[in-house]
Amino acid sequence: MILLVMIGMPVIAMGSNYAPPGQWWHNPEVSKQMDLAEQEITKLDKAYLDNRRNLIDLKSKLERECLELENLLNNEKPNEAEFMRQFGQMENARTQLATERFRFVMEVMKIVGPERYRTLKTMYDKFHKARHRIDRGFKGGHGKGGPDMSGPGINGPRFGKSGVGGPCTAWMGIGNHMTR
Repeated sequence: MILLVMIGMPVIAMGSNYAPPGQWWHNPEVSKQMDLAEQEITKLDKAYLDNRRNLIDLKSKLERECLELENLLNNEKPNEAEFMRQFGQMENARTQLATERFRFVMEVMKIVGPERYRTLKTMYDKFHKARHRIDRGFKGGHGKGGPDMSGPGINGPRFGKSGVGGPCTAWMGIGNHMTR
């Protein structure tokens, strides 16, 4: 069982390192620096909503597959073939979830173009570094690190707070960090 836990430990945060979470394009400072047109904002809104709907379904599928694996692990008569089959199904669901997250990043890149996407990525990286400096107790602020990317939608509701628990949640990375 420990081996199974170790195999499942990689974090599924695909997307979170490639673009800011949430609806960053509704932050006036970011939108201005990105020089976003109203048509692009509308496309980003649609892509975001479609992505969220898909993520909700895929996260549910992953949680269901994980529950089935947990159930097998609690079985009094372990069957390695069943464990491996279910583990494969769970990993497939996890891959689908990560792929959907990355698909949204690709959609953002198509909408804003490669140059502005690099601008967005640079702004986010600066914001992220400044935030980590502050989190570690250093003085400073977002002023030098880039725009305040905590505007509307950035820290808005995430669907990762479903209250689903159990060992699978912890070791399969299906907590809040995965759904950002």
